[in-house]
Amino acid sequence: MLVLADLLAAEELGLTLVAGGADALAREVAGAHSIDVELPTRFLERRWLMLTAGMRLRGSAAAQRALIAELDEAGISALGIGLGLVFQRPPRALVEEARARSFPVLAVPLETAFRDITGFVARSSLSGDLHRYQRLTAIQRHLVDALREPDPRTAMVQRLARMLDAGVLVLDGPSAGAVPDAEAIRRRVAEREFEDAGWHVVTVPIAEAGWLAVTARRRVPLARAAAQAAVPLLAATERLAELARDQERAVRAALLDELLELTPGGETRGLASRAASFGVTFPARVVVSDAPIPGLLVTRRRDRWVALTHGELGGRPVHDVAGVPRSYRDAVLAHERGLASFEAFDLPALLLAEVDPELVRPRVDALLDPLPEAVLTALVEYFARDQDVNAAAAALHVHPNTLRYRLGRVEALLGRSLKAPATIAELTLALSTRAA
Repeated sequence: MLVLADLLAAEELGLTLVAGGADALAREVAGAHSIDVELPTRFLERRWLMLTAGMRLRGSAAAQRALIAELDEAGISALGIGLGLVFQRPPRALVEEARARSFPVLAVPLETAFRDITGFVARSSLSGDLHRYQRLTAIQRHLVDALREPDPRTAMVQRLARMLDAGVLVLDGPSAGAVPDAEAIRRRVAEREFEDAGWHVVTVPIAEAGWLAVTARRRVPLARAAAQAAVPLLAATERLAELARDQERAVRAALLDELLELTPGGETRGLASRAASFGVTFPARVVVSDAPIPGLLVTRRRDRWVALTHGELGGRPVHDVAGVPRSYRDAVLAHERGLASFEAFDLPALLLAEVDPELVRPRVDALLDPLPEAVLTALVEYFARDQDVNAAAAALHVHPNTLRYRLGRVEALLGRSLKAPATIAELTLALSTRAA
């Protein structure tokens, strides 16, 4: 591992330390880069040496102090300031801020090209990089082998912890080894590397929504590289797990579809055993909703969510799979009428729920089919507004006289008065049956 003392000892570079605390010489230098832009840490890794001629710093003490603060907070190892072009000596404000923060600043003589420093750092790191590469390759092979385990995600975390001799944690997932409080990591996870209560923590994002953390009471040299090697594999295990969950949801949905389409007297033994394998016990009931709903079995029918649940809402509770179609019919009727459950049914709804739709459908069709679409829509809105012509006309965005004309057509086509209780009852039941 290359440290600042190694750079200062290289006589051919002629570097001089002008600021830095007691541990300045022991600071690791993982790389070096010459840069002279605003917010340079966007392009620098932690423990790197920044080299600059100071073009942006001339005449601005505030910019000099801000640069040191930015580098220090980003974990940069040191700043090398070139002399002889912009500055003849290290600028005072920059040195004062560096000394206040115990941040190392190196003076680079005009005779030393920045490429000589970056080349020295690269050559010094080469032999170490070869060993690092070999170890990382071994770690990655060991992690790939974890994909064969029954729980590959947990196995991968455990293997990574053993190989690094450190704690490893997936936020909201498995962990292995000694790790600090997960919430403490979560609060600072975006920093990517930090010290907290004696712990050194390195974090790496997993795909779009997760984080992997490596923790230890000391700095772990390969922590970030090993974590970055693990992240694609962890993301792959999550995708595989999600695929398995999708497949199970599809199987559960297909089973519920079969239950909903059961006919009276149909074979149910095979369906009952399959339902039991998914944890379905009875009594249970069907719920219908426009929004996704939890349930033992969930499917989509007629652009609505349908679930078999153990809750208190929806159709009547049934005691075997043969009753599921009836509970579904109740649930559809409850949804259409804005009722929470079968127990809230009024008398018309209860009558509709007890009658086989196939038995009444011909009569419903004979009653409603002669009505044109606009007239039928007017009738539905008229009944929905408690036979208030003005309210129904406003809902339909038509003049009240237009609605009266359409209601008159209903009476003419049916040969009945819409004021007669029997006609109102029959039409209400017919419209409810067709909606269900």
